[in-house]
Formats: sequence, C-alpha cells, structure tokens
Amino acid sequence: MRLIVFLLALGIASATLISTATVQADGGDIEVLAGGAESQFPDGIRFFVTARSSEDIEEIRVFFTVVGRSGPSAYRILEFEPGKQVTGESLLRSAGGASYIPPGTQLEFSFEVRDTSGAVLRTPDQGFIYDDIRFEWRTVSSGLITVYYYGEYVENRARTVLEAAEEAFDIMVPVLGIEPTEPLRIVSYNNYRHMAAALPFRAQAVREGLQTQGMAFTSERVLLVHGFDPTIKGTTSHEFVHLLVAEAAGPGYSQVPAWLNEGLAEYGNIDSTDDYASALRYGIYTRRIKPLWFLRTFGGTPDDIIIAYGQARSVVQYMISRYGEGSITELFVSLRDTRDIDQALLQVYGFDQHGLDSQWRMAVGLEPLPSPEELRSQSEDNQTAVPESAATPEPAAVLESTPTPAPTPAASLDDEKGQSTAGCSAPIRGQNGTAPTGLASLLLLGAPLALLSFRGLRRRGRR
Repeated sequence: MRLIVFLLALGIASATLISTATVQADGGDIEVLAGGAESQFPDGIRFFVTARSSEDIEEIRVFFTVVGRSGPSAYRILEFEPGKQVTGESLLRSAGGASYIPPGTQLEFSFEVRDTSGAVLRTPDQGFIYDDIRFEWRTVSSGLITVYYYGEYVENRARTVLEAAEEAFDIMVPVLGIEPTEPLRIVSYNNYRHMAAALPFRAQAVREGLQTQGMAFTSERVLLVHGFDPTIKGTTSHEFVHLLVAEAAGPGYSQVPAWLNEGLAEYGNIDSTDDYASALRYGIYTRRIKPLWFLRTFGGTPDDIIIAYGQARSVVQYMISRYGEGSITELFVSLRDTRDIDQALLQVYGFDQHGLDSQWRMAVGLEPLPSPEELRSQSEDNQTAVPESAATPEPAAVLESTPTPAPTPAASLDDEKGQSTAGCSAPIRGQNGTAPTGLASLLLLGAPLALLSFRGLRRRGRR
C-alpha cells in the first residue's frame, strides 16, 4: 500500500511520519514515535499512530478537516490495546452514501494522545490528499488549479484539461464576483471504466442512457473527469464552474436551484454546441417546459433532463444579456444573506422565480404561466405535473423566437427518486448509434420538424 502525503503549500509528496522532535506534551512525557495517513482506495483513509508514555495511554483521537470546507473539524477514536507503548489505527470510510470521499480530496489532520495521568499531546497539523492508488499520479498546475493525471504521453491531454479550467475561471470569476484563494483540483482519468470505479455508487451505472463524463464535488473542491472524452473541454469548463458557484454562494449554496447552477455552468462552458438549443426547441414544441420553480433539481427521463439543461442555459443567458453580468454578482451576494432564491431575485431584479419565468417565456415566444398558487389549484399532484405552455408555437415560430444561448453541454444523473447527484451526465448513443428516444422520434415526424436541425444529443454532459 502506497503512503502519500502532500504538503499543503507545495502540493508534493512527503513522508507522513511525525518527527518526535516536533511534538510536545502538555505535561507528562508522551511521545509520538510514528503516525500518518494512507490511502486505501476505494475503502477509505487509514490513520495510524505509535505512541509511548511512562503512564498507560488510554485514548488517541485523530482530528481532521477537509481543506476548503467550512465548519468544525471532526474526529475519530483510534483502536488500540492500552499500555505504555501502543499502536492504534482507524479507517475513515469513503465508500457509499454520505461517507463517500472523492479522490483528490485534501485533508488536514492531527493526533491527540491522552494518558492516565491526564497528560495530553496534540501533534502539528499534517496535509494529506486521498488518491486513487491504482495509478501513479503526476500533476500539471497553474495558480490555484492542479490537474492530476497518470500514464506516459498523457501530459498534453492534462494540459488541455488545465487550460479549459483556466478559461472557465477567467470567464466566471468576474461574473460571480469572487476571489478564490483555496486550491482547486481536477482528477483526470484516461477512460470511463477507470473513472466509474471512483464515482459514488449510484453514478457508476449507466441509467436509461445517461453516462457521467464529469462530476464536481463542491465541498471538497474536486472535479473528476474523463480526460479522453471528445467533449473534454466542455465537460471540464462546465463542471469547474460548479466549484466556483459553490464558492460564490457560500453558506447559501444549498439554496442555489439547479436551473441557476446549471445555467451558469453552461454560460462558462467554452466548447459550445447546438445540442441544448435543439433540446429546448423540442421541449417547447412538445409542451415539456417546466416552471422555473419546479427546477430546483433535474429529474425524470433523459429527455426531461436534457430539456431542463436547455431551458436553464437559455434563462441564464437571458438574465445576463438583459441585466448584465454584474447582476449575477449582486444575486449571489443577496443569496448568501437571504438563503432564499426568490428573496434574492426580488432584491436584485424586482421579481421572483415566477416573474423571471414569465419574462423569459415572453422572450422565447411563449405566454406566461399562471401564478404558482393557480397552478397548484389546477394540479392534483404538483410534484409530478408538467404544466403545459399556454401557447404552442408552430415549429418555424420556435426557430425564430428561441434566443441563441451561450456556451454548452451537460445533464444531471438523477437517482431512482428523481433527485440529481453531485455530477453531470450525458445522453449516450445506443449500439445502433441512435439518439435518445423522444428527441430521435421527433425527427421522424416530417419535413417541418426537420427545420429543428437536430444533430443528435451526443455524449456531452457535465454536472
């Protein structure tokens, strides 16, 4: 098992063993002879320590925090047989559910040793990066951004990933009004099979034609990507924006709805295509455009998800084109204070999600929806209903009224209950090369719909 620790300032490997010359007890004569952490991917992080004292050692704790994550540190109690010289260890599990830790996560940790005399020793903080031990990792860096990659002759691809993240950084930092100071890490895998084993369990399977090409973990400031996917520039830039949005929102991040989060990620996408514009046109024609306040998360069929991404991208582009990029900065300042998207919108723009939805619908040639209260009274189940647009334009009118959205790709991988995960996915072609069912069927309806110029929703996808 390889033992890897990265110095926080330098980002290079270092020994994890604690030098006895660098620790001092608060009374007593406790000594830490050795200690550290090692990756046991995919199971978790093993903390271990050997200590001695003239009195029996009765408890050892390891305190740890995720670098960049707000909140107090956590701790675990190490298991050992009490005595004057002991060796203890504890496994911080990283597999499954809430315990999942993505590769690339940076921790700070220290040990606290207590003996029966009441003496307590606390070791200095150490830095550690939880890595995928299947591969020998190399890095390329620029400023706060580091890309981890493996294999010979792969550096150029890693630099492509790095450059895409840098471009997204340059685009979105002024839009969001932030000044990041903590490291941002991207772990690039050479193929989907390698990356799938590092994803949370529910994102590992291809579900209903969706496949994850990148996944952002905002609390850990880590991004996992399939570095050799043809859409890597778009995937990287889209997912990277999620890390920046989380920083801009701060404690209000949980209140950022998917339509805003994904719309901004598409605004920062440097590799744009017409896929989402086609999906939006399809959604308008088939009356599948949901109210914004229904899009706190993206769920449903693959077609529903792709349509939601097209709508989110168009709405954010509308907000910026009409009110300017500075309004987004103000929106996030307000969101950090109010932690309520409707209140934040009211403070900055003078309207809530219903008002924004109405303005956007009129901009794309649709009639506004009734108020949320009226819609609720018309629906027996407002959680599953998909309200129809008040007007369904003819295909040609859709082409004329739909704005040209900014940057492109992405689609959330939802779990079995329709809740989105931390990452984005893409519709993938079947064995016969066909596109997703609903959108592909639309092409068969006749010459008028051919005007939609559907090019097929390819592998594109991000968070």
